[in-house]
Amino acid sequence: MLHKLYGKTGINASAIGFGAMRFLDQDNTEQCASLVKYAYDKGITYFDTAPGYGKSEELLGVAFKTMLKERAQRPFTVSSKTFGSDPSSVRRDLETSLTRMGLEYLDFYHMWCILTPEAYAERKRNGALKEFEKLKDEGLIRHICVSSHMTGGDIGTLLEDYPFEGVLLGYSAMNFAYREAALDAAAKAGLGVVAMNPLGGGLIPREPERFDFVRTRPDETVVEGALRFILNDPRITVALVGFSDTHQVDEAVRAAEGFQPLSKEQTGKIRSGLQAAFNELCTGCQYCDQCPQGIPIPRYLDAYNHLLLGDGPQGMINRLKWHWGISLEDNTLDRCNRCGLCETACTQKLPIPDRLATIRDEIAKARLAAKQ
Repeated sequence: MLHKLYGKTGINASAIGFGAMRFLDQDNTEQCASLVKYAYDKGITYFDTAPGYGKSEELLGVAFKTMLKERAQRPFTVSSKTFGSDPSSVRRDLETSLTRMGLEYLDFYHMWCILTPEAYAERKRNGALKEFEKLKDEGLIRHICVSSHMTGGDIGTLLEDYPFEGVLLGYSAMNFAYREAALDAAAKAGLGVVAMNPLGGGLIPREPERFDFVRTRPDETVVEGALRFILNDPRITVALVGFSDTHQVDEAVRAAEGFQPLSKEQTGKIRSGLQAAFNELCTGCQYCDQCPQGIPIPRYLDAYNHLLLGDGPQGMINRLKWHWGISLEDNTLDRCNRCGLCETACTQKLPIPDRLATIRDEIAKARLAAKQ
């Protein structure tokens, strides 16, 4: 297994991480715990969970009972998160996580799911980070990290504000343009970077022909190519993959074990291939992000991609809610006056006003259905 140094922590983490939120059947404890142990035996040493992933922490705890006996010889690290916005809730979440997993400490603890600069400022103002520091002093957590779905520029600003030791962010062959600034900021600060959704939330393996451009070798799968694109980036420490079965573990492990550095020509081909393969999809260049009405157009277009890729209206709405923090009650799109500036700025000349209107209509339908 390929390993990379996690920032300045001195920890060598497996380049493939186990994202514990995609178990097939969380009620099948033995099956889920066995999958975790299988990944560990295959060389994966970075395990990520959260209190909002159903029974994930408890299932990891079952696997850890066996794995802890081997930890001295085969070290592994554990990451979890908290939505807590004040000291008491941060501490309570951590204590719950430690109890569920049977651990004395967490290696990486994340201020979870920062969706806006204002949300970050509020948690900091309420003392959440001060509590993180106390927990670290007490030995209950080892490294203070942050998880965010904001755009690269906003994440970069956040990383300049506080000396986090690591960051968890979305990054893949289909949305790298959104997060380049964040990776640059993290590299400048010497942080560990974990890339979540490196397979586009499952879209890449579901659309192998569309994503064939990520393959740089005739003997690799689209999944392997997409992961190697991530592994090739020196700014990224871990590609965090959500596993459901042993086949997926094997494929991800092959991507790491068979990794060979990509040339500039190969990475350039992948980056340019994104636009060539996605004639109708937004590639995230963000040139449209200058709306006079203050509409965060790139975020809506990213969600619209999921509609085009077959996730349906609900998939698009879920993307807005869970990735961008835009709820059904948000009326931002009502401000669109179809001025056309976004479409003029778009390098692909996508029909942006029409897409925004479609999104607004689907949100209205979902809002109405929720009230019935």
